[in-house]
Amino acid sequence: MHFEGRTRVLEYGDLIVRATPEGTGVRTEIEVANTYERNATYSVKISIADGKGWTAYNRFWLQDVPPGETGRDDAVIGSQDMGPAPEVPKIYIDEFTPLVARK
Repeated sequence: MHFEGRTRVLEYGDLIVRATPEGTGVRTEIEVANTYERNATYSVKISIADGKGWTAYNRFWLQDVPPGETGRDDAVIGSQDMGPAPEVPKIYIDEFTPLVARK
């Protein structure tokens, strides 16, 4: 885990997660490199927390990522109702499931 400015970055195999605090939540960007020889779909569940009780999550679906390509998605995790977003977000990978197409 490292920082790029205010953005916390977690690399886990072929998955990279970036979490940047915003006003009401944490902008969370994911990217997955498809290292398989066939198209792949990825189910990725990410939780963001502050270690003091603030926790929110999102499930991302990256569909039909071609071999050798990188799938990307982003979302703001959290809401105004939850209170201020964490300034130093903790990133948790709750699920990372690749589904590889058959011939």
